[in-house]
Amino acid sequence: MPFVFQNLRSGSASVSSDEQFVQAVKDGLSGQPKRLPSWLIFDDLGSEIFTEITQLPGYHPAQCEFEIFRTYKETITDLLGKTKFRVIELGAGDGGKTRILLEHFIQNHLTFEYVPIDISEGAIKNLVALLESNFSQSGMSVTGLAADYFDGLQMISAQSHVRNIVLFLGSTIGNMGLPSALQFVQKLRNSLSVGDYVMIGFDLMKPPKLLYAAYNDSTGIFEKFNLHLLDVLNDKLGANFVKDQFVQQGQYNPRTHAVESFIYSMREQVVRIDVLKKTFSFGSWEAMQTEHSYKYTIAEIEMLAETSGCRIVTHLFDANQHFVNSIWEVIK
Repeated sequence: MPFVFQNLRSGSASVSSDEQFVQAVKDGLSGQPKRLPSWLIFDDLGSEIFTEITQLPGYHPAQCEFEIFRTYKETITDLLGKTKFRVIELGAGDGGKTRILLEHFIQNHLTFEYVPIDISEGAIKNLVALLESNFSQSGMSVTGLAADYFDGLQMISAQSHVRNIVLFLGSTIGNMGLPSALQFVQKLRNSLSVGDYVMIGFDLMKPPKLLYAAYNDSTGIFEKFNLHLLDVLNDKLGANFVKDQFVQQGQYNPRTHAVESFIYSMREQVVRIDVLKKTFSFGSWEAMQTEHSYKYTIAEIEMLAETSGCRIVTHLFDANQHFVNSIWEVIK
C-alpha cells in the first residue's frame, strides 16, 4: 500500500499562511492586553516540545485520551465496520494516540487509508516514514499532508468517496472560545458528507487545582513551550526578544472557563520586529497571553453537535470522567 507525503503549504498557500502569521502577531501585540494565539508556536521544534508535554504524567488530557483509545478501540472498530474507510487526523503531530487505533485496525485485517494533516512539515514527514517502516505490508495506505486543516480536507473531498472519520484530538478545540468552536465544527461539517463521523477530544471541567497542576509542570516543559514562541518570532519576523527576560505561568480563569497561559516580562523593555517595522513596549511584569484552553460541559458538547448538523453517536470517557472523546455522525 502507498505511503505518500504531500506539502500543500507552498506557493500561494505558503504566502497566505505567512500573511496570516504576520497579521496575527501585529494584532496581538497591538492590543491591550497583549495576546498571541498558540498556533504560532507550532513550527517543527514547537511540535516536538508539545509532544514532550503530552508525555508528562501529570498532563491529564493526553493520559486520559490514551486510556480511552486503549479501552474503546474495539468499540471504534465496530462502528466503522468491515468496508473500506478513511481516517483523517487534524493536527496529527506524532500520531501517538492514533497509532493505538491504526494497529488495532491492522490486526483486524481492515483496509483503510490514514490521512494525517499538520502544519508542521517535519512532524508529518517523520510520521509517514515511521508508519511505512512498521506497516508497509498491511492493509493501510497513508497520505500525509503538511497543510492547514481545511486546505487538506478540501483536497480529500475532491477524491472518490469512502466513509470518513475525522479525528480532532487532544482538546485542541479548547484553544478556541465557544463561539469560535461552533464556527469551526460547522465548517468541519460542511467539509464532510452525510454518514461521515467526527471524533473530537474535549477536556471537561474539573477542580481548578487539578487544572493548575496539569499546566504548571515541575520540569518546566510548559514554560519551554510557551517561551519558544519568542524564538519563532525572532526567526520568522526578525524580532529581538530576549527569552531570558520572560517567564511563564498557567492559571484557571473562572470568568472564561479556560486555563490561560501567560508569559510575563520581568522588566520594562522595548522589542523591535523588523518585518512589521514597529516596536512594542512591555511594562515590568506585563502579561501576554499565549494559550487558552477552554473546559467543556457535556451540555456544551451536545449543543455543538446539534447546531452543526450532527448527532451524538457516543461519548467515550476515561475512568475519572476528566476527558471525553465524543463521536458524532453527520446527518444533514
